[in-house]
Amino acid sequence: MEATEGRCVMETDGQSTPKILRTIEAAGDVTVERALVGVVNGRDVHLTQAGAGPLIASGQVSIHQAGCGPLMAGGDVSINQGGCGPVIAKGNVSIEQGGCQSVIAAGGATLGRQSFVGMVVSPRVTVEDGARVLMNVPQAAAFGAALGAVFAVLSRLARR
Repeated sequence: MEATEGRCVMETDGQSTPKILRTIEAAGDVTVERALVGVVNGRDVHLTQAGAGPLIASGQVSIHQAGCGPLMAGGDVSINQGGCGPVIAKGNVSIEQGGCQSVIAAGGATLGRQSFVGMVVSPRVTVEDGARVLMNVPQAAAFGAALGAVFAVLSRLARR
């Protein structure tokens, strides 16, 4: 791992075994290439051919041929040929040839070709050709209402 001028870079030299690190926390930018990290916390975070657990960034996040667990970002999120768990972003979310569990974005959400998202909650959602959304806001609300009704009926039956 290398730290210079508020920037943290972690990558393998291509010859050794992939690096595995429990946690990266930095006040500046974090770049992880060809490595595995348990938890990442930084300003702008960039993952390339890497894997990470939970990821928290106060700025932008870019994921290229990589994946992570739950993601919270204070800025924009860009996923290209990768994936992650649920995404909560203060900015825009853009996904191309990748996917994630769910997206909650204060900005817009753009799903490019060959992308998949389970559920999207955003003021502006753009779904391009070849992209797929399992549930949007009305469908998720209907699902929640139906699940609540089933739970209420089962609770009443269990009391008898």
